[in-house]
Formats: sequence, C-alpha cells, structure tokens
Amino acid sequence: MTFLEDRDLEDVPNIPEYYKGKTIFITGGSGFMGKVLIEKLLYSCTDLDRIYLLLRTKKNVTPEERLSVIYRSNCFDRIRKEKPGVFQSKVFFIAGDIMETGLGISDEDRTLIVNRTHIIFHAAASVRFDDSLKTATKLNLLGTKEVIELATEVRNLECLIHVSTAYSNTNRDPIEEVIYPPHIDWREMLQVCQELDDHTLQVLTPKYIGELPNTYVFTKQLAEHVVYEYKGKLPVVIIRPSIVISSYEDPFPGWIDNYNGPTGILVGCGKGILRTLYSSPDMILDYVPVDFTIRSCIVASWIRGTKAVKPYRRYTNIQ
Repeated sequence: MTFLEDRDLEDVPNIPEYYKGKTIFITGGSGFMGKVLIEKLLYSCTDLDRIYLLLRTKKNVTPEERLSVIYRSNCFDRIRKEKPGVFQSKVFFIAGDIMETGLGISDEDRTLIVNRTHIIFHAAASVRFDDSLKTATKLNLLGTKEVIELATEVRNLECLIHVSTAYSNTNRDPIEEVIYPPHIDWREMLQVCQELDDHTLQVLTPKYIGELPNTYVFTKQLAEHVVYEYKGKLPVVIIRPSIVISSYEDPFPGWIDNYNGPTGILVGCGKGILRTLYSSPDMILDYVPVDFTIRSCIVASWIRGTKAVKPYRRYTNIQ
C-alpha cells in the first residue's frame, strides 16, 4: 500500500484544482530548477492566479529585463506554442536580492507578498563548491533566514517548500530523513560572517566546516535548521534531491541550461577533452532528472497544503 492509498482523498482537490486561484512566490526562479518549476506550474496548473519571482539586478540587467530573458528560454517553448500569453499574464517580478536584509524588497512589494501569497518555493542557492564561507553563508543561510521571516508575515500561507540537498549530511552513512545536530548554531555563523573580515574567515573555514567537504554542504545543512526551527509555526517542507540533471520529460526530454556537475563531465567526455576521471569504479552516481524533482516539490506542496496525508517522503536515489 502506498502513502496515498491508505488515505481518504474523496474530498481532497487534485493538484490543478488545489492550485486554482493560488499565488506563488518563488526564489531562484531564474535558475535551472526555477525555470522548470515555473514552466510546470503554468502548463499543468494554468488556473493559478499568479507567480511572483524574486529577481535582482545582475550585470546591469534589470529585473524586468531578466524576466524577459527567462521567458525567451527554450524551456518555455511549449508554453509559447500551446498556452500563448499565459506567462505574461501570470508571471511578475519582485525586485530584490536573496543576500540582502529583508530580501531587499520594497515595503510596497513586501505588503503585496504578505497579503496575496499562498505558497512559497525557496530554491535560490549557490551550488558552487568553492564559494568563500562568507558568500555561501549569505546565499544559503542568510537567504533562507530572510525567506522564513517573510513567511511568518504571510497571512494565508499554506506551504513553504525549502529545496535543500541529499548531501547536506555527507559525513553520515547512511543519511536518514532526519535533521541531524548542527556543527554550529546558525545564528552564531551569521554573526561570525558579519563580524570577521574575508581573510580571517578564509583561515578559519576548515575549523568551522569540520569534516564536511565544502562550504556548500556546510551552509545548506545549517539552512535546514533555520527551516526546522519553524516546523510548528509554519507549514514547512524540506526537499532533499540528489544530483539534479537534465529533464526526463518536461518541458521536453533532455532539457538543461548549464554545464554544472555531471553534465559538464559528460560533455567533456563526448568532446574528447576529458579522457580520464579520478573516481571509484564502485561509486553509485546518484542522479535525478530535474522534472522528477520539480514534480516532487509540487506534490509536496499539495500534500502539505491540503493536509490530506501523512508526511511526504521523496527518495531520488537512482542506481
């Protein structure tokens, strides 16, 4: 029996019905996963009210211009073909920055989000393994704290999805679906990064991250604790995908827009540039297609929002 089969779903709306009239706030909407999330919501849950994307000015490109760039991505080919005009009528930008206090959002826009939002997807993060401790902390930890603080003000919040990683506890084997004790209190880490200069932090980084491999894993682990502290106060869900790769089906088979992780390795091998790889032949490459991950996020928001079933668990191990 599956986790849904033992529940009475007769009076529970299906996912498109649940999303009808809903307003969604998304961080990380310009990224790889963010684009697929927007596309899937617009395509399969077209009756949603609107989507707000947190966008900053980047390389002198304004949030408004960046929204146009997002729409021009081939990720939205079937939206343009089958549902023309839906992006322009339902997707709007909120000028801000995940690394700033209050997310850098104006008072007017903050009031808009607080009054209208029903579902939050927090997918913004740095996925670089070589970021300085200060940069990773601002992006992954401070950003999560600011999203949570915004969520506490949202009047009709039904669900907050926090996208973490299956590798937030790489020092443990096996890794179970629990929140493990942190290496350091997240508040202390924020204070340290605020008070110490970059050079001193660089010297102290090995001390802080301990047995964890890099600042990415370290800060993503701490970010989970920010969310976990609000589990009784907010309708939160933590999603831990493994290595997210190109799509299986949506928006079309094989879609990807970057060379991160295994994609870069495969392209390098295919081009004959990368001929050897230092690795264990017994290693399991734990990949998950991006559309599988996005569907998991959407289903999890429906489950949490309707409160129809027990806590949802999504495993993404592919062997």
